[in-house]
Amino acid sequence: MILSVEKVNGSWIYIIPINALTIKGELKEEYQIYRVTFISADKLSRVRKRFGIPKKVSELKKNSYCKHFFENAGSTLAIIRLNGPPKNKRKEAIDIIKEELNILSASQLGHSRRKHNSHPRIAFSEKQVTTSALCLNQAEDAAFYTMDPIDKMGDLVLNKRWLNYQNEGFFTNALKIIRKEIQVSKSWRKNIYRVLKLVGQSVVSREVAYAFLLNMIAIESLLTRQGDKYTEALPARIEAFIGWIGYWNQSGYEARIRGLYKKRCQYVHDGNDESISIEDLLFLDDILINVLSNIINHISLFNCKEAVIEFSDKVSAEHTLGIVGKESKVRPKTLSYISRHYDRNDYENI
Repeated sequence: MILSVEKVNGSWIYIIPINALTIKGELKEEYQIYRVTFISADKLSRVRKRFGIPKKVSELKKNSYCKHFFENAGSTLAIIRLNGPPKNKRKEAIDIIKEELNILSASQLGHSRRKHNSHPRIAFSEKQVTTSALCLNQAEDAAFYTMDPIDKMGDLVLNKRWLNYQNEGFFTNALKIIRKEIQVSKSWRKNIYRVLKLVGQSVVSREVAYAFLLNMIAIESLLTRQGDKYTEALPARIEAFIGWIGYWNQSGYEARIRGLYKKRCQYVHDGNDESISIEDLLFLDDILINVLSNIINHISLFNCKEAVIEFSDKVSAEHTLGIVGKESKVRPKTLSYISRHYDRNDYENI
């Protein structure tokens, strides 16, 4: 019977439980990314008609499958509607939800420190975020038991403070681009969508080298095109957006970026991640949030990748004429720089 139902064509509503995500009443208990809405289970029962759910949740629970689902689903759900038989579309629904969870996770860039980031994800039958270890001393009668995190712990809480930060940062406008509320070229919109996914995957990762690589790919996706000499193009294009700050020369940003790209190549081509440090990752976090914020918040100027590259070329031309830093006539005066300060604990774990 189940198999035959799964083959039925039509408009199907997929409801999937989500772990490590709490949406406060200040946001009216729901938040939409693009195709997916994340909503509290309590609110869904009140607004189910808006999502096309024909029966009350109490009525649905009379079915044993639905009863089991809602009693074990937890407090936050993801909803998406797709046309076609579930047998063919169920995996697509799950994949889209995973993508949009990654995009939602990107909102943590700059909002919180890496060690405090959360990992919203599709719920599994068991929510395991720690692993246990028994440590025995070989020579002495000594032992101890530890529990260590294997995933990010705690919920990403969507509340008024979170929303205010996103409205002032890049995330709210980035979603407007994805939703086509702000018009950019089709290829650039897809590019930004992919960048946000990469950022989200990076900020929830506990693997330093992997997060470093994702950050680097995101920066390359924003600033480079096929055929570029990356060791030259990346520093120049990053400089166009943040080279006006005093840190650029004082802290040797250009040389550091070249060094990080070399580490990236060693990792990609030789599998060598030994030289990649947490300090490298946090430096890339700072580069990424500033470049991304300046592009997104000046999207009328940078409405395609070619516009980004043309802007960088004009800034480089100014340098040739001796026009540098804040003297630039090309850079918008509204470019900003978010300065992060890290303590010893930030460099010990992510």
